[in-house]
Amino acid sequence: MINENDIIFDNLAEEVFPYLDELRESGVTNMYGAHRYIMEDFSMDKAMAIKLVQAWMETFKEKDDAE
Repeated sequence: MINENDIIFDNLAEEVFPYLDELRESGVTNMYGAHRYIMEDFSMDKAMAIKLVQAWMETFKEKDDAE
């Protein structure tokens, strides 16, 4: 069953994942430090920022495995 937190997370991911793609391509930071950028640019707490980076890394890994 989908709950409100899942919907909120999915909506945030739609905004944050492209941002993370661009951040990765820029080479500005190691992606393990990307949560700091999300916290600042999206006014988000550390726990949620880390969760989003982890989820993005999983999808990035899936894309990489598919190629």
